[in-house]
Amino acid sequence: TGPVALQPADLAATGGLKRYRARLPAAGGVLELSYSGPFDFGLGPLAEEYQRGFRETAGIVSREGVYLAGNGFWYPQLGRELVEFTLTAKVPDGWHLVSQGNGVSRDAEGRARWDSAGPMDEIYLVGGPLTRYRQAAGAVEAEVYLRQPDEALAGKYLAATAQYLEMYRGLLGPYPYGKFALVENFWETGYGMPSFTLLGPQVIRLPFILASSYPHEILHNWWGNSVFVDYERGNWCEGLTAYLADHLIQEQRGQGEAYRRDTLQKYRSYVRDGRDFPLVEFRARHSAATEAVGYGKALMGFHMLRRELGDDGFRAWALRFYREEKGKQASFADVRRTVEAVAGADLGRFFRDWTERAGAAELAVEGVEVVAAAAGFEVRGTL
Repeated sequence: TGPVALQPADLAATGGLKRYRARLPAAGGVLELSYSGPFDFGLGPLAEEYQRGFRETAGIVSREGVYLAGNGFWYPQLGRELVEFTLTAKVPDGWHLVSQGNGVSRDAEGRARWDSAGPMDEIYLVGGPLTRYRQAAGAVEAEVYLRQPDEALAGKYLAATAQYLEMYRGLLGPYPYGKFALVENFWETGYGMPSFTLLGPQVIRLPFILASSYPHEILHNWWGNSVFVDYERGNWCEGLTAYLADHLIQEQRGQGEAYRRDTLQKYRSYVRDGRDFPLVEFRARHSAATEAVGYGKALMGFHMLRRELGDDGFRAWALRFYREEKGKQASFADVRRTVEAVAGADLGRFFRDWTERAGAAELAVEGVEVVAAAAGFEVRGTL
């Protein structure tokens, strides 16, 4: 329909960003934007207490590699709406570029082509000089991208990918994407994106990662990267992912009780001196205290729900929650609604206590007595 003038929006520019408004014809139309320029925010230390030796950037395009995410505003964004997209990028010789969804990191024409295959909460593009390894994992393509060729390392991750995809398919239903890729970054990170994870060169070579962080990132493709998070109303997905990845694997090894004890000890150790807050206020981890609440307390809350519903009921809830909320931004209110539908009961008090109040349960024992038993003595009381 011809050029459309962009007008500055009423909202003032913030943080170096500019907001615009475009008026399209009443019959609809296509708005095409053309823009260019260098993109390099550099790497800097995490501003928060919780660094773990990692660095961060709002985005970088360099000879070492590319990292572009939503918080770098490298593409036009329309508020907090979920988006679907197709992406084409020219790839330098010897490089691969990876985004979420389905596609190829480099085709015969030297271009990366990706299709989101569904709604996304942001758009990523990562890559660099990488060697690609692949292996079928059922209907899913398992991929590994390494900065230096290492067939043995790639083989371990390809096998682990197939193992965990099969485990979670049995628990939660079909994997939502056509691929899962491990991409080695050019600095230390531990990111999980829809259909791939971006891990640093030291991280991927740690021996325990395959049985801890790696299944955690794979599971995020159900929780957080398929059922998205309504962050304004609280981040439920880290606790649920930790419960069904880190905790579940330890439980399968007979160490579930010890894992939960350690989780409670971290809460007692770190959540003090005014650092406590309700789960509905948790957005992301940036300190030991926020991890103890957003991951640990939430994990224990989901464990309590499992005890309330039973194993079969808890799995029925997880399947229902995933089925009803896939492709949407979900909140603790949606967790409650679907749990109550499965339980057939009002769990308002439980959710108010666990998600809207700070603190944890205080236990007390009354009427304690010691009585003789066949093999010695028993201590009895009312909890």
